[in-house]
Amino acid sequence: MENEAPAPATRLKEHSGVAANLFSAVAGLVALVQAVRSDPLWIVLGLVALAALTAYKLWRRRWRTAGLAAVALLVLGVAGWALNQDRRDPAPAAATTTPPSGPTTAPAAPGPTAATTPAASTGALDGSPTAGGAATVVFSDVVQLDKKTGVDVDGGRPVKRYAQDATVDLYLDWGYILYSSARHSAMYDDTYAGPEEGAAARCATYREARRTSAPHHYVGSGQQYCFTTSEGHPGWLQVVNQAGDGGALVKVTVWRE
Repeated sequence: MENEAPAPATRLKEHSGVAANLFSAVAGLVALVQAVRSDPLWIVLGLVALAALTAYKLWRRRWRTAGLAAVALLVLGVAGWALNQDRRDPAPAAATTTPPSGPTTAPAAPGPTAATTPAASTGALDGSPTAGGAATVVFSDVVQLDKKTGVDVDGGRPVKRYAQDATVDLYLDWGYILYSSARHSAMYDDTYAGPEEGAAARCATYREARRTSAPHHYVGSGQQYCFTTSEGHPGWLQVVNQAGDGGALVKVTVWRE
């Protein structure tokens, strides 16, 4: 007796199961994209989860689902490697000069009418206010961003905003997604680059080199980013801690160039 073809209901059930597995894999990758861009730990967790899913589906002889999971594992691994290479891009080395080997002549002492210029007139490298310096700090303090809340610091003090309008400098959406200003829409990852001292110079380097940026990031404690305010001032932030239900404490420093 010839084998009977599967009933239409059975075929529909099998196709629905494959479609559901494919949808789950794609949705999982989309959900991981933002987290992977901001925290390498999510890359490791994603690889472990996909490897476990692949092994389980192979054990159950679900070849099609196992193949999809293996492809997702490969894609996530390549993405993690590429992001790690981007994070490890070294900052341009500072220019060095070699002292002349020949004899040198000491400069003559200035006369009684000679004017001297203070060294601080060029401003500090970290953008802090100095006597006669051009770079000054517009704002520097810890602000609390609640869920679905933004802040405008261009005026020198934090002003809460509850909508992503043109004046918002930082906006925290649900799920700890932090947005930069809509007018410039760029955040440069500075998490592993160093402390706040020297952040202004690092942020300027990222902008001049057109380093990869994003308009928003998933943020967690300890992460640092360079950004630009709605009025065009360079800024730097560090996530200090979580606060309340979906909020965060953020150290923000903004300079006037």
